[in-house]
Amino acid sequence: MTGSTGLIIITLAIILIPFSLLRRRGGPAKYPEIVQSLLYDINWNQALAETCQLRDKPHRFENSNWLMNKNRLGFLGESLKQALQETFALVEEFNRQMKEAKKAKSDSYKTIDLARFKELLARCRQELEDWMVAKTGQKELPPKYPTLMGSLFGER
Repeated sequence: MTGSTGLIIITLAIILIPFSLLRRRGGPAKYPEIVQSLLYDINWNQALAETCQLRDKPHRFENSNWLMNKNRLGFLGESLKQALQETFALVEEFNRQMKEAKKAKSDSYKTIDLARFKELLARCRQELEDWMVAKTGQKELPPKYPTLMGSLFGER
């Protein structure tokens, strides 16, 4: 009895462990979601860059989706990956400068030169949107769950 129980447990482990590892990675099906999340950070940072020097209080640039996905970008082209790395390196630098300015209670963050940053944001946004159009046929992913109006009137 114990020998067969052990054999069943080992068989289940052999089947379930690889399945769970594959399930976590997501693979190519997750690529559009990764690109969409990076586009969120890019769009948010473009809006902040336009109004950054007009604000009384500094607002941090967004990089949370970059931090979560920066090691999963092997499916993107090298030039786009380098542009993203440079862009988010600037985000980290600007956030550090803003934190120091806030700590010193100064407005030195208003002197940050954002010209190169804005160029990189525009380039990354365009290339990510082009990737989305090429792979999914649209710039943004459709919602995972239908909206109430979509359910009632068949938008999907």
